[in-house]
Amino acid sequence: MYVRAPALLALMATTVVAKSWQDKIKNVVVLVEENRSFDTFAGGLKYSDDINGLVDRKFCNPANVSQPDSVQVCARPIAENIAPNDPNHGISGVNMQLLSTYHPNETLVDSGIEYETMKGFVTEQSSTYKTVNLTQAAEVINYYAQDHVRVFAAMAENFVLFDRWFAAVPGPTNPNRAYLTSGTSHGHGRNDAAFNVAALPQRSIFQQLSENGIEWINYQNSTTQPMLNPTNGFNPDSLFYNWTYTSGAWKTNIKPIADFYKDAAAGTLPAFTYINPECCSYDSFHPPSPVTTGENFIKGIYEALRTSPQWESTLFILTFDEHGGFADHVPPPVGVPAGDNLTYTEVSPDGKNMTFNFERLGIRVPTLVISPWVERGVIEHKGRNNGGEYSHTSIPAFIAKLWNLDNLTPRTEYSSTFEHLITDDFRDDTPMTLPNPYPY
Repeated sequence: MYVRAPALLALMATTVVAKSWQDKIKNVVVLVEENRSFDTFAGGLKYSDDINGLVDRKFCNPANVSQPDSVQVCARPIAENIAPNDPNHGISGVNMQLLSTYHPNETLVDSGIEYETMKGFVTEQSSTYKTVNLTQAAEVINYYAQDHVRVFAAMAENFVLFDRWFAAVPGPTNPNRAYLTSGTSHGHGRNDAAFNVAALPQRSIFQQLSENGIEWINYQNSTTQPMLNPTNGFNPDSLFYNWTYTSGAWKTNIKPIADFYKDAAAGTLPAFTYINPECCSYDSFHPPSPVTTGENFIKGIYEALRTSPQWESTLFILTFDEHGGFADHVPPPVGVPAGDNLTYTEVSPDGKNMTFNFERLGIRVPTLVISPWVERGVIEHKGRNNGGEYSHTSIPAFIAKLWNLDNLTPRTEYSSTFEHLITDDFRDDTPMTLPNPYPY
């Protein structure tokens, strides 16, 4: 009979099986801020030459896109703390920003025959605000220097920055937030009344998690209307959905932001934390929110997580729901799967109907993945998994892989996930605190 040597037996007894990436992440936290493009907010980051931003790049728009020889308005790192205007970010307005027309041929765009040129931001801003003041219109293309977004820059430099993460819809807030939380907007292309009365019928990530016994909380910062507080803001994202209302989850799983800080400190955050900022005056970055107060808000969220007993098993995703009409130089992907077969029609500024099929992604937005299990200073480019791009539906797609759930829609199935960023090495050098915002 073969007998193992005592030393070998001892070695086998003490061998520790390496954790899988799924074993390392027990708590996912998602904070979705508002209305900033990648170039506007992160284009001035210069800690790495690998970032596809605006440092050492000349990015210009004609003052009038219909006049090729008109004055060129070029991006400069002088964006203001409080944007003086809120740019148009409806779907038809975004068509003008990307394609220089309110009425692109969607078939030609999706096939790559009709190209996005990213030349219409200044034109649309001038049209929206009926101004020929190019200094005023240029605010839509100007960007922040790294020192002006000190908090975000520190987070990016210490964790993973995505420079090719796209909004799900080339349009406004709620359709993008619906795609992020359910893989579709169910044909909604604007912030219509359905979002305020829990009218969306599709299955959301919140329903999916509850069906699988996975705890979640939607913490919200005074954004509720009309089902919790009829006089103030928007419904939190989980209350877009009829299921959240009819199941009673709106009473048990939606909490004020103050409870987030308490739960983080106590180490009692649920498996899935979803955070709605206030909108749109002080901590969401949505004009006229000051950048400084938005930076202070994300600093507070990070520091609450960093000092939480749950930090060692946490993955924190910070993103922005859409570009808010602010310029970006990278054309979004086209010909991608929609979440369903519904289309959306609206009246364009020229008074004509425009129909959108949800087969194009929105504009790049700043996105970070933060965890003690990711490397420092990584710049993540094009998606690597599932054959698709990074966009908002990468979040439910990642959650599906993390907790062995099904994909909600064809869009989530297409979207790239980012589990490859989770390493085998736990970092003990992640900062406890972040810099204070720039003192405008």
